[in-house]
Amino acid sequence: MGTWGLWLTITVLATFVAGLAAAALYLHTGQEAWPPPFIEPPSSLPALIAVVLALLGGLVATRARSTMGSERRRGAAIALAGAVGLHTAATVTLIAHLWQLSFPHDIHAYASVYWTLTAFAAWFLGVSVLVLGAVLVQTLVGLVDPARHLELTNAAIHAWFAAASAVVLLALAHLLPTTGGGG
Repeated sequence: MGTWGLWLTITVLATFVAGLAAAALYLHTGQEAWPPPFIEPPSSLPALIAVVLALLGGLVATRARSTMGSERRRGAAIALAGAVGLHTAATVTLIAHLWQLSFPHDIHAYASVYWTLTAFAAWFLGVSVLVLGAVLVQTLVGLVDPARHLELTNAAIHAWFAAASAVVLLALAHLLPTTGGGG
């Protein structure tokens, strides 16, 4: 039942990500200048770093799952801790980036879209940190082991979903073409 619930949740959240993407594209098409001349487009480097960390976190979570399947609970716990660290670093990178922006979220559609997409990418990765962390604790206390590891499988799937969501949202935030006099 747990895997069905996970896939249902991912389906709902993927629909939400698609809705965010559609809203961003809609708002983008209605503007004369994207970004407007009074907003300096932010650097894409923090988003790129966050995406790389998120994808590495998905790989390491998958490694934890395969390690557990090889009857090595300690190795799986170490890999899970690595996945938690990587997704935490990605989340913190995005949050720190938002705090350093030179524009507030409410001055233009560009700002609203940028803040919203980046914040939701951080949110998805932050939830992944909680999921991976909970499974790490379960692994350390022996509730997840080579004979019972559905939670680890689901956590790895969720880690990949969070990483993919961050890729889509951050790509939209940074790769929408500039138009008009905005840069």
